[in-house]
Amino acid sequence: MTHKATELIVPDTQLRRLDLSPPANNQKPARLFFFDEANVSWCPKTGRVYRQEGCEYKVETPGKNQRKYLIGSLEYPTGDGLYEIYGNKTHLQMKTHWQNLMDMYPDELLFIVRDNASSHTTAKLDGFLTDHKDRLRLVPMPTYSPHLNLIERLWHLMRDQINRSYFFESFTELCEAVMGWLDRLPFSRFRSLMGIHETQQLNLEKCEIYI
Repeated sequence: MTHKATELIVPDTQLRRLDLSPPANNQKPARLFFFDEANVSWCPKTGRVYRQEGCEYKVETPGKNQRKYLIGSLEYPTGDGLYEIYGNKTHLQMKTHWQNLMDMYPDELLFIVRDNASSHTTAKLDGFLTDHKDRLRLVPMPTYSPHLNLIERLWHLMRDQINRSYFFESFTELCEAVMGWLDRLPFSRFRSLMGIHETQQLNLEKCEIYI
């Protein structure tokens, strides 16, 4: 795991690629990603827990909450992904994340499914998107439709398994736990969260997308 002043990045060893044959007729290979961000808050989420009858369950909380933002892109159908933690979630972090994604796949066209959050739709991104129109295409989702963004299922599982009703002694420990969890999660689990079962994956691995 690489630590930087404003971000934590999943190591490249987590990222896998399909073997694509050379494109024919000048076609460009393409990839599809579901993109979003999730809050990483030091104050733990609460939920249902097992406890002895008559005993109150208590969860420690920090004196002052801290928050960062996990920005991620989950590839359909392989389960590959890029996940980074930033101190903010403005258009600057969106551009950095998308540039890192393009650097991972330098010869391919990337389709990014995103919601209509202001940091995803601001005019401040127009110049960047124009400069990379041959490499990056944003696919807008309908308004108020988080159920259509498959990466939301990953965020839900992460919150449930990392800090629901559990307090980390330091905020850095929480951030490292999040990135470690993403690094250890089997690729089969990423795919199942997108509704892809292993029997289907055998056929999908033979598919190649060209534009």
